[in-house]
Amino acid sequence: MSTPAQMFDRRLNPVKGWPSPYALDKALEMTEGEYIKAGMVMHIDPVTSKFRRGLPGKQIPVFAWNAEGDFDAAGVDDGNISNYGNKKGLSGLVGLGPYEVESTEFVSGENYPPNLPLRVNNIGDDKGKVQPGEFYTETVVGVVSDGQLTNAHNKDVVRFWTYFLPATGSEPTSSSSA
Repeated sequence: MSTPAQMFDRRLNPVKGWPSPYALDKALEMTEGEYIKAGMVMHIDPVTSKFRRGLPGKQIPVFAWNAEGDFDAAGVDDGNISNYGNKKGLSGLVGLGPYEVESTEFVSGENYPPNLPLRVNNIGDDKGKVQPGEFYTETVVGVVSDGQLTNAHNKDVVRFWTYFLPATGSEPTSSSSA
């Protein structure tokens, strides 16, 4: 018996701070060849002005609302009402706003207690997922509020406040090598 993918399998769920007339969000085309899932962290490539998966330097984090293959992002079906027509586009919640969110996209096997700073993994299959970080030595994109829990759809999530604190050291600022 096959189990089809569900819309809540990969997700960014705002708990507080959204919707708001003052909320920050961003919609752009995505870089070809980078599969971005809902809930992952992405950034705007300074060269192409398109979304890329991960956060290799001190760029502003954007938390993906939708995934590359979602109908509201792909826009390849006749009559589709996505923002980009036949272009591939994504939208996300900008990590500068005062939000509490839950994301399914975190590195498993780690401990996520309250007040833990979160950074973005930038390598391998976990690229774009949040994981434990360290203030000032790594770019922090969030702080854990309620830790790891199971949501109403029986999916593991990490609940955190978005928080942007660039590293004070010398992290790479170009995404060309990411």
